[in-house]
Amino acid sequence: MQGSPVVAFTSKESVNMFSASTAGVLISTYYMMSYSQERNAEMEERMKIIRGIDWGLLILDEVQMVPANQFRKAEVQMVAANQFRKVTSHIKSRCKLGLTATLVREDDRITELNYLIGPKLYEANWLDLTTQGYLANVQCIEVWCEMTPDFYKEYLAR
Repeated sequence: MQGSPVVAFTSKESVNMFSASTAGVLISTYYMMSYSQERNAEMEERMKIIRGIDWGLLILDEVQMVPANQFRKAEVQMVAANQFRKVTSHIKSRCKLGLTATLVREDDRITELNYLIGPKLYEANWLDLTTQGYLANVQCIEVWCEMTPDFYKEYLAR
């Protein structure tokens, strides 16, 4: 995007913060935007700046976390949809894009993602990405280890 500033907001840094009069791209994770615990003064100031900007594009990574239990606030019975709306309504943007490398969940909540963030628009094959040099080569090896009877019993109990 020529001429539009891009801001990366992570727990370690927020680069290229700019004036509220400029619409640009904000890239962060769903967790960073939905964090409800107390933030340090510097991070709270950055969130205040972020909330004050009308972004052109908000890109949230790790959106597979949206329907996770940790984002459901039991004390006020807020479901994931309300938490996601809270995050996206506090951060003004003309367009929102959710990313995930793992559109797979072990629970049955994967179907909630379509409702919460919309349908999947693109999927890349990891083998193609590896061949094209975007991902490191992967070698999978199965290793069998003996378990003590007590450890095995505990393992099966979980």
